[in-house]
Amino acid sequence: MLTRSCCTLIIRLQIVSCLIDIKTKTYKLKHHVKIPLWITLFGGFLAVFGLALGVMGYLKPEMVIPGFTGDTNAHNMAIWMTSARNIAMGVVMIYALMSKQPTLKLRIPDVTRPKMRTYTARSYDSNNQTLDIDFAIHQPAGAATSWALNVKVGDNIELKGPGTLKIDTSVGDWYLFAADMSALPAAISVIETLPPSAKGYAFLEISDELDKQEFSAPTGIEIKWLVHPNPKEKSSQQLNAIKAIKMLEGTPNIFVAGELSTIREIKQFINEQERFKDAFTYISSYWKIGLKEEEHKQAKRLMNG
Repeated sequence: MLTRSCCTLIIRLQIVSCLIDIKTKTYKLKHHVKIPLWITLFGGFLAVFGLALGVMGYLKPEMVIPGFTGDTNAHNMAIWMTSARNIAMGVVMIYALMSKQPTLKLRIPDVTRPKMRTYTARSYDSNNQTLDIDFAIHQPAGAATSWALNVKVGDNIELKGPGTLKIDTSVGDWYLFAADMSALPAAISVIETLPPSAKGYAFLEISDELDKQEFSAPTGIEIKWLVHPNPKEKSSQQLNAIKAIKMLEGTPNIFVAGELSTIREIKQFINEQERFKDAFTYISSYWKIGLKEEEHKQAKRLMNG
C-alpha cells in the first residue's frame, strides 16, 4: 500500500512537472527553442503514471487511499478526488507533450454555422497575450479570407489547439524546404527553430516581391524566393528548384507543403530519386486550385490513399 507521504510526493511531482512542461512550451513558442529530451521523457513518464494512479484509485482504492475502509462518505469522496486529480493531470500532461507545433484550428463565425480552418501561429507574445497569424488573401474569398478582410476590433473567434509537431528537426544532416504562400508560416516557424549550424535549402514561393518576409534563419540555409504571380495556375518553380540543388552530405530532412497539384509532382519526384530514399519527409497539401476546403480534404485523402 502507498503511504500518505508517498501519495503526496507523487501528486506534487506531477504538478511541478506539468508546470515545468507548460512553462517550457510557452518559452519555446516565444523564443523558438527546442524542449530538452529529458523534460519530454520525464513528463511522459509522469503523464502515464498519473493516468495509472487515477484508474487504480477508482478500481483499487485501498492501494491509493491510506486507511481506506469503504465505510464512510469522506473516504468515498477522497477516492473520487484522488482519481479525478490524477487522471486529469495525466491527460493535461499528454496533451502538453503532443502540442509541440503552434498549429491552431480557427473556428470562423458564419451566418449558417461556424467553419473550421487550420493555421500555423506565426508568433506568440506571452507578456501581452497576443498571437500573430498570417492569412494568405485570395479571391474568390473563402470563409477565412472573408473573415480576415472584414474583421473588426472586438470581434470574437474561437481557437482550438495547438496541434502536433509536423517535422522533427532533430533528425537528418541537412534540410530542404519548399512552400507556397499558404505554407510560409509553417515553414518559417520551423526554420527559425533550427540550430545555428543547420544547412540546406529553402524555396519559398510568393505571389509578389512585396510578400517577402524577414525572419531569423541559420546562415547555412540558402533561402530563395520564387515569384509566382498567378496562384490560380499550377507552378513548377519549386520542383525545378529542387531538381537543380547540389546534394549535401548525409540524410536530408524534407518539408514540402502547399498546393496539391504542385505537391503531388514534388512528392513523386522525391519518391523516385535514389538520392532521397533515406530522407525524413513531411509532405502535405494545404489547398488545391479551384476547390473549397472540404473538397480539398477529399482530394488530399485520394492522393495519400
